[in-house]
Amino acid sequence: MIRKLFSSSLYLDKWLVILRAITVIIIMEYGLEVFSKKYMEGNTAWLKDIQFPLPLFMAYVGKTTELLGGISLIPGLFTRTISILLVINMSFITFIMGNAKLPGEEILSFLLLLLFAAFFFAGSGKWSLDCRNKMLRARYCPILRYRKRLKMRALLVIFFLTLTFVSFSQTIFPSLSPKGRIEQKIGLTNISVDYERPAARGRKVFGELVKYDKLWRTGAGNCTKIGFSEAVVIGNKSISKGTYSIFTIPGTSEWTLILNKDTTLYGLTSYDATKDIIRLKVKAHSTDRYYESLTIDIDIVPNNAIVYLSWENTQISFQVKTESDKLANGFIQQYLLTDKSRNSDEYAAAAEYYYYLNKDLDRAVLLIDKAIAMKEESWYYRQKVDILEMQKKYEEAIDCATLAISIDQKRTNWDSRTKQQSETEYKKRIEFFKRQKNKINH
Repeated sequence: MIRKLFSSSLYLDKWLVILRAITVIIIMEYGLEVFSKKYMEGNTAWLKDIQFPLPLFMAYVGKTTELLGGISLIPGLFTRTISILLVINMSFITFIMGNAKLPGEEILSFLLLLLFAAFFFAGSGKWSLDCRNKMLRARYCPILRYRKRLKMRALLVIFFLTLTFVSFSQTIFPSLSPKGRIEQKIGLTNISVDYERPAARGRKVFGELVKYDKLWRTGAGNCTKIGFSEAVVIGNKSISKGTYSIFTIPGTSEWTLILNKDTTLYGLTSYDATKDIIRLKVKAHSTDRYYESLTIDIDIVPNNAIVYLSWENTQISFQVKTESDKLANGFIQQYLLTDKSRNSDEYAAAAEYYYYLNKDLDRAVLLIDKAIAMKEESWYYRQKVDILEMQKKYEEAIDCATLAISIDQKRTNWDSRTKQQSETEYKKRIEFFKRQKNKINH
């Protein structure tokens, strides 16, 4: 049985019928996209991305070829001719539009390319109109003439060699708009941006390549996406945690920033304004630096972020406020000011949080005192001295530093050198506090 499978011409005919059926199912699914406005807009946008001439017309040519090819394969009619057209079509999709991403996104189009190449050399098999019609048989049915040479063993060798090629092949053409990603932790919130980065390449970007007052996908290819691990506030509107697509409407001095719920979009295909969750007006600014490629950055301000979008000599930005302060203050109110926590480091960390934000310093002193009461850690005292200095309470800072020297000298886990360094540092600060105190008094 196994030997027959590898050598019998009868089984070869059956395999060709099976391959035809599988290929028809796949290629018809592709070809029927010609009747879908959504898919045709996406294919047209794809061709525009690579600056292909007549993108709308060529998109319809490609899809129509796929549809007619599928219909032709059903009865096996004019198989070799249609296979040549589809080999060209699939080669274009695989190597030009898809940048030869093998293995990866273009593996299916590449396998279809191989199938149509096989149909070109072998025809559509004994059970087809090509082989039944005397006029077509000589040209379209080579399998009847070279049956002894077309052994299944040879086809399997070609198949496994193809798999080996696909497994080891790599992208041979650089992407015109390479993918970019930036991820940043802001306070207690993770913010990420995934986008494709088109380049100017000598073109005038805003006003020509990207039209003013027209919706722009703010990137290339698949829609640009921004994600938040926690709820945030943008433009005084609360945005739930999740991932959103970014669109903009550029203007000469002002842009409209749009976040949309649909993250499956390719370009502007099927964009639905009813799914917008926010539209925000932002100012456009000129930059001294020239950005050859679209660049998105995230800058950190205390527990919040500013997202910058720059291309050419134009830049916009918008603020993202996290709920980190709200969560931190809620924890302090619920667990620390009520003495529910027995972890001294939590009290000290809360005091440090207020210190670095330079707010609620009286509460910071209260919290660090609670930490010291639980454990006399050396950095707790340094933290308290820092807070008192920020408050310009120099007398209290001197008293705290003097007490810290005394406690540090009694630490059994410190060597003499460490104790001496600590004492020297505190004495320098005490002298500084005395000078500052005298300035105030005078």
